[in-house]
Amino acid sequence: MKKIREILIILALFTLTIILNVTISEAASSSLKLNNLDFTAQINEDGSMEITETWDIKIENTNTLFKTFKTDNTKYSGITDVTVSEVTSGQENKLREINQVMYHVTQNCYYGMENLDGNFEIAWGVGLDDSSATKTYKISYTVEDAIAKYNDYAELYWQFIGEDFEIDAKKITGTIYLPSNANSKDEIKVWGHTQDLNGEIYATDTNKIEFVLNDFRAGAYVEIRSLFPRDMITYSQRTYNSNRLDTVLSEETKWADEANRIRFKNNAITYLAIAGCLIIVAFIIRNIYKRIKEIKNCEAKFKPSQEIIYFRDIPRENATPAQALLIKKIGQNLGVNILSNELGNIVSATMLDLSLKGIISFRLINEGKKKDEIIIEMVNENAIPELESENEKIIAKYLLNAYNGKSEITLKDLQRYIGKSPTKVEELRKK
Repeated sequence: MKKIREILIILALFTLTIILNVTISEAASSSLKLNNLDFTAQINEDGSMEITETWDIKIENTNTLFKTFKTDNTKYSGITDVTVSEVTSGQENKLREINQVMYHVTQNCYYGMENLDGNFEIAWGVGLDDSSATKTYKISYTVEDAIAKYNDYAELYWQFIGEDFEIDAKKITGTIYLPSNANSKDEIKVWGHTQDLNGEIYATDTNKIEFVLNDFRAGAYVEIRSLFPRDMITYSQRTYNSNRLDTVLSEETKWADEANRIRFKNNAITYLAIAGCLIIVAFIIRNIYKRIKEIKNCEAKFKPSQEIIYFRDIPRENATPAQALLIKKIGQNLGVNILSNELGNIVSATMLDLSLKGIISFRLINEGKKKDEIIIEMVNENAIPELESENEKIIAKYLLNAYNGKSEITLKDLQRYIGKSPTKVEELRKK
């Protein structure tokens, strides 16, 4: 029985290898780029917020587009009234709603519901598996209880784009409308959070906030925070008997100082690196000139009398799968770059190696199901930093991200994570 289980686990890992290789191929061939992503948000008196996103996007070899919202009861209570329409031709063509989570959504269909990770997901089929086009889509939804009400101010604190958003954008714009007019723009306080500090945000009217960012890169985030007169909100589920202004000012000042320190540090490192490169270049040029003079003055030219072939040692006992494969490929004169096409084999073999080292474990269960299910348990997360090989650390940390705070996942969960994160797989291949 034990042998059968081991065989099933190995077969499952072989399937995972195929999925990884296919995902790498899709990531390399597919392409998504937003020309512009525009947000229009209307805050309502009941604390809800109606948002419309307009995606002007170039799509190549892609079947489905996704937008995911992390579940966070401290920021909102739910998302409702989801609609998706295509407006490429100027006319609004509403897509058909389905009630099933799918990785490849049928063309001209969409869903807005909780996915298998427990987060809310909007996905729609674009039907460009083997072609390319520039399309425009409108995604509308209502965020319930998006506004918190305090004794001194009402607060909007909303992440319009999360870190798991995997599409670059040339430009991001947004307009937020308040429920009514303030006495002056000074009563509206606004902050924007993003990773590259390359945007602007202002209260442009007594009831309007606008923001813009350029050259957004996938994996970053966009958050907007605003305090405005509390009387604009008549009722909110998130009402607190406390003042908010001093806390927010303290937090934003701290974060701004930290961001400025990081920016100053990065600039200093950049300048030092440039200076160092110039010094190195000067040193190299000096040495080249010196060697040229020595060669010209040399009367005799020496040539080795014997060519010696160097043979590498076979892998040591504790060599990782990636290291062993590297030696094999070089021995076959295939070169180092061949490893980029072997990621599936390397990951699967490394998972078995991590199992032998007691970091993860596999077990087979069948709780009244037709097919056996494989559970991958994180046994010793603390041992990951102690791994000797950097490539094993990288793969172990990639697996750790797939757990998303859980102690164990199924093989199907891992396969779904790989399929929905082609950018992360492509980055893993480059490492």
